[in-house]
Amino acid sequence: MSVRKNLARIAFLAGIVGPSMNPARADSPPAPDGRFRLGIEYEHEKAADGRERADALTLIPGIKWRSGWLTMTELLIETEQEREAGRVTDRAGKLGIRLRKDFAVNERTRLVLRGLLGRALNGNESYTYAYLEPSLKYAFDDLEMMVGFRAVRAVDGTQGHDFNKFRIGPSFDLGQASEIEFRFVRNWEAATGRHASDAYIVEFVHKF
Repeated sequence: MSVRKNLARIAFLAGIVGPSMNPARADSPPAPDGRFRLGIEYEHEKAADGRERADALTLIPGIKWRSGWLTMTELLIETEQEREAGRVTDRAGKLGIRLRKDFAVNERTRLVLRGLLGRALNGNESYTYAYLEPSLKYAFDDLEMMVGFRAVRAVDGTQGHDFNKFRIGPSFDLGQASEIEFRFVRNWEAATGRHASDAYIVEFVHKF
């Protein structure tokens, strides 16, 4: 029951946190002052020793705000399947809310700060986790390149889920309403510094 309550709280927070950052005046329309977007992300992760692999699919509805201090609010709904020696060994799901703030350095360069709070569920254990990700983005004529660092921690004391991740990759605009991004991620255990895995990610985003 506690797991269901935690998921309900996260989903409820996702619905109210964005509009609460942009309080409306009495004469303003009820619709949020932002542009809706929907992302679909696929991730293939391989353990450093090559024995285990994981495939994850994430649905990412969100709003990019036109005003206020917050740049974006997103809800992440993820399903993951792990394999070893060709057979499925585990299935997991995650639900989280992610906030983003952009800081313009100049016309081409941005500093981006993202933070997430989520709940992971699988057959063996469930835990609450969070991450903080500062990154640098530079826009070329035809693409945008990013490099960033993500610190992932289990915030409820559950062991084995603390990682540091290096992320790099380009994004391409596909017209005014769509974009696609590619990421390479190297993952280390936070406590030992041991190389844990590498991941390859592709995400498609449509803006409404």
